[in-house]
Amino acid sequence: MKIKEYFDQYLDYLRARGMTKKTVREHQRILKGALSHSIQDYDVSNLKMNDAALVEQAGRIHGKYGSQRAVVVLRRLLSFIQNNGVVLPLDWRDIQIPRVPRPPVEYLTDEELDMLRNHLEQRVNTMAALRTRALIEVLLDTGMRIGEACVLKKQDVNLAGKEAMIENIKTHQMQKIYFTDRSLEWLQKYWSARQDGLEWAFVSGRGHMLAVTAKQYLREITKDLNINKHIRHHIFRKTLCTKLLQNKVDIKSTQYIMRHNSERTTLRYYAAVNIEKCKEMHQLALEHTQNQAQLAV
Repeated sequence: MKIKEYFDQYLDYLRARGMTKKTVREHQRILKGALSHSIQDYDVSNLKMNDAALVEQAGRIHGKYGSQRAVVVLRRLLSFIQNNGVVLPLDWRDIQIPRVPRPPVEYLTDEELDMLRNHLEQRVNTMAALRTRALIEVLLDTGMRIGEACVLKKQDVNLAGKEAMIENIKTHQMQKIYFTDRSLEWLQKYWSARQDGLEWAFVSGRGHMLAVTAKQYLREITKDLNINKHIRHHIFRKTLCTKLLQNKVDIKSTQYIMRHNSERTTLRYYAAVNIEKCKEMHQLALEHTQNQAQLAV
């Protein structure tokens, strides 16, 4: 059978496994793009290792990480085909995933957070601005993804316990998140100002807030900030993870709070390096070593 004859089966398999619509769409995009432009008409029984290079090259149409994603999808597709009893002429595990240098993880420093909060303080005279301020404080405390915050309900928030049970938008598991007094204070300010009677924590019109609406207001309200970083909702999640580790919370606890399945995800994609802090620790450590050496003389 030709490679392309497995595309729809593979996508159905992803859906059956409970993958999010976004994940399925991304795999479909790669299948209909890089793989369709390279090896879709190749017979599975005649595949060679060199064919992966064609997929890698075709993946460039999908941007900076396109080649990498294309090869990852190829490997997963071949794994699916093999698990369905088809004997492959090669071991898909031997297909090398191209490396792409990752940019440093962006997060907001304490000074930048103060700038952001001061900036918002001058603009909380509208319901949309008040909602954005409350949303930011909640994201900074809980580490929720914007899609999770959009469907959060008031009744899910245990104000006394400073926690809530939510559905992980990626794994669909029910997991616990934590608030602080500050985020609950702003959340209640926002709720008190509302007169809609709706059940959701964050609303827009007559329903729950949409992610696209939240992004639009965040972009508008922060466009004049003199912070040279991409301020999107996910930066608050990365800021929480970085702050936890910088404040010496152990990696397992940080992983639990961030609701990651793997420590590797926590460290690789979310933990940023505070360069100034590194310099400070470097100086203190070496000064201590030198002082100890002088005392020993």
